[in-house]
Amino acid sequence: MTISDYIEKQPENRQKMIQDIRELIKLTYPNIVETMDYKMPTYLLDGETLCALASQKQHMSFYIMPHDLLEGFREELEAYNCGKSCIRFKKLKDEDLELFQRILKFTGEKYSKSAFYGKMNAKKK
Repeated sequence: MTISDYIEKQPENRQKMIQDIRELIKLTYPNIVETMDYKMPTYLLDGETLCALASQKQHMSFYIMPHDLLEGFREELEAYNCGKSCIRFKKLKDEDLELFQRILKFTGEKYSKSAFYGKMNAKKK
């Protein structure tokens, strides 16, 4: 399955949300590599898994793999239902995209300082 196939299988409102975040990721990191890992759109920056998207039954999830780097966004993320590495949401507003872009920039720039660095891709080898 390709990312385009994944998007096409989603309800129309979710297609737009996924596409908006996909475009944000590609705008933030034009050289990012898109792939399908764990049956969801996944994005590799310099060979490291940076983030992923998933359409769940009750919500959408935006996964930040170097999740320890989310600590600096704790207060801003209090408005969201968050897991260890995911930010869950049902709707996507402009302010969400702005926050997600700041998170992407920060985590991409600081990835090598994360405890997660190299672990995800090392498991695949």
